[in-house]
Amino acid sequence: MAITAALFVSKRLQMVTATFFCLMLAQLVLASCTPEALPDPMGARVAITR
Repeated sequence: MAITAALFVSKRLQMVTATFFCLMLAQLVLASCTPEALPDPMGARVAITR
């Protein structure tokens, strides 16, 4: 009885554990990507003459 319960819980936890590791792997892959360079927000300065 105890072995059957342990195997049942183990099978359920296998799916949860696999999902958790896939999410961790995706997080590491996305964190290793370098973000695209954004344009300088002050790069378009215009001289104001009065």
